[in-house]
Amino acid sequence: MTRMRTARRLGALLILLALAADGCGSTADDVPEGQSVVVIHVNIEAGVQELHQIHVAAHLGSAGMDADLYFPTTDMGPIQSGATLALLIPTTRMGLLDLVLFGLDASQNPVARGNGQTTIQVGGRVDTTITLSPCSSSGSGPGC
Repeated sequence: MTRMRTARRLGALLILLALAADGCGSTADDVPEGQSVVVIHVNIEAGVQELHQIHVAAHLGSAGMDADLYFPTTDMGPIQSGATLALLIPTTRMGLLDLVLFGLDASQNPVARGNGQTTIQVGGRVDTTITLSPCSSSGSGPGC
């Protein structure tokens, strides 16, 4: 079964900006008019299997909105620790953004997980770092 890889947006308003191994290449001055940017820096712990995609489950609590996004949208090979991805969010949305990231292997199985939280800087850019840890069913690591 093929998983749908298009983003279900936060009220049709959360948009994928980028995934890169060396940063998103933007600065606070690069924030598009009418948008806020959340840049996620991904650290991958030792022992995590090779990742081919990251599933981001985002929740904007103040608006009660959820989105499931996939980075990259197609498998481009292994994702390295230090990769970044960014979310564009309209300035009409604000508040605390909860993020749960799942690292997926080449077969689309979750093999790593991490979570974080940040407050959207309306009209600006905020950076957050999330570490992905290996999944474990034994209780010694995060469940996936």
